[in-house]
Amino acid sequence: MNYATSRLLLLVSVTWLVTTQFAQCDDQELLDVISRAGPQGAGSFAARAARDELAQRNVEFLPLLLAAMNTSNPIAANWYRTIYQEIVTRGLSTGETHWPIAFLKQYVGDTKRNGKPRRLVLSLIDRLEPDFRNRWLPSRLTDPEFRSEAVALAINAGDQALTDKNTEMAKAQFQKAFQYARDRSLVTQSAERLRSIGETADVIRHLGLVTDWWLTGPFDAPEKTGFALTFEPENGVNLNAEYLGQNNATFGWSRYRTTDALGQLNLVDALTKADEAVAYAWTEITVEHGQKAQLRCSADDCCLVWLNEKIVSPHEQWLNGTRFDRFADTVTLVAGRNTILVKVCQGPQHRNPEVFNNWSVQVRLCDDEGRGISFRNALPAIPTK
Repeated sequence: MNYATSRLLLLVSVTWLVTTQFAQCDDQELLDVISRAGPQGAGSFAARAARDELAQRNVEFLPLLLAAMNTSNPIAANWYRTIYQEIVTRGLSTGETHWPIAFLKQYVGDTKRNGKPRRLVLSLIDRLEPDFRNRWLPSRLTDPEFRSEAVALAINAGDQALTDKNTEMAKAQFQKAFQYARDRSLVTQSAERLRSIGETADVIRHLGLVTDWWLTGPFDAPEKTGFALTFEPENGVNLNAEYLGQNNATFGWSRYRTTDALGQLNLVDALTKADEAVAYAWTEITVEHGQKAQLRCSADDCCLVWLNEKIVSPHEQWLNGTRFDRFADTVTLVAGRNTILVKVCQGPQHRNPEVFNNWSVQVRLCDDEGRGISFRNALPAIPTK
């Protein structure tokens, strides 16, 4: 008997022993075996045997399986999903399956469950009750997983109301969409619809975008050294200070308020075109009470953010562009005055000299769902010299 044959026989024997052992386990024990699967194949042999056993169950097993699918373990989640798909496919193949429909509807509406299995269940309910999705989705405006679909339906309903010459109904639908939208695109779409019928919509406030700044730069930062280098503003902001920067130029701080619809600060326009450089943006805001918030930012090329003189958002990623909500960090705002200092790095000119080097930054403060928190600009008046 050669090595390959011996190895195959051993594998078959071990598989038979494991399968026989698992056949004696209850379903929860088998689910627990899968839950222990990990990276680099850890526990995969046992997980496979448990999966194969559980895939033979009928739809009455779905409540227990879906409870297990509410996991943060992506490897276990993949195993569970294959079990779910086999059971559902088998159940749909016969018209006599008694589906736990009440449980499925309760599960899909439970915001404490993971989004992916909830979407799987919604697709199943679509097969069982084809009109369920259209009846159910409009009610999900506060549901983090299905919010975007619900908002989009409200916008569509508003558009239809306009077609039907019902401006009041359109206004109500667009206002609802704007109130609950968190996605940048849906916020701007609903705002545009409101403005088209003469209503106001403050996108800057809704998203918590910071638009009013003091700026200084460019400081000289050869190649991609800017992120690691320390310049004077990092040791304390003095709006009356003057600095020596790139090309031996002297400069101070200048006040700048961006008018970009999404709060993006274009440093080429606000300061000057520069390569291999660093600029700083500083602002003050006030909030009524101390609170947790998310500081979401992006920059071209990369940025470092201090809140109340403490680093809260260090992100050295070059050549990635200013993408909305590129970085998100949880921060603590104190009641009253808060200061924000942002270091914005600019790398070398693109290897194609015809490509324009963007230099920009975008900062906003919001809750963990993306709705802007309430704050007021508190910058001091322009100092006299």
